[in-house]
Amino acid sequence: MTPNLQIELRRFISSNVISKLNKFYFENDALLIKAIDVSLGTVLMGYYNNFEEKTLEEMTELVEKSAFYKEIDFASARILSVDDNYKLEGNPLLEQIFTAKKGRISEMISNEVGIKSETAREVLNFSALLIISYLKYNSELISSLKVLLDDQKRDILNSIPPGIKIILGFSCYETVEEKNNSRFARSIFNLFGNS
Repeated sequence: MTPNLQIELRRFISSNVISKLNKFYFENDALLIKAIDVSLGTVLMGYYNNFEEKTLEEMTELVEKSAFYKEIDFASARILSVDDNYKLEGNPLLEQIFTAKKGRISEMISNEVGIKSETAREVLNFSALLIISYLKYNSELISSLKVLLDDQKRDILNSIPPGIKIILGFSCYETVEEKNNSRFARSIFNLFGNS
């Protein structure tokens, strides 16, 4: 069965993780959860844009040595400890995924979600590490990741605010149009299919 990446990754964000992160940030819990959700989608779509299997393999090797990776219990979808090591360990991954756009993207997350700039920057680091750690553990997904992201692109884009989509190079119109077409098809089916 094909995993829904966003749902799988959200399982790691427990209330315990949020309270531990809030020791550093003092943000509203709901806004912090939203920021993580937006960051997960943003990193996934950023990687979708710059997909290279070789780079992904290099990143998974890099993350395997990180303290962050060692603190995840993948079998139970739990992050055991949240230290501030992700603040530094996530930077090299984000630079490979977003290159020069990293600063603009974290500012946009801050503006769109309503959290401090520092929080947005570090939540983006946290999200990048979580995604690459998940892919390291589930290495069989790496070879089909581009196809998987292509299949789940619309749902992932719908979790990202419009300004961030534009920075990533996606049009807001494209996702709205896809939704409207499916609604139109359903309404035609309901109109003519139930005779």
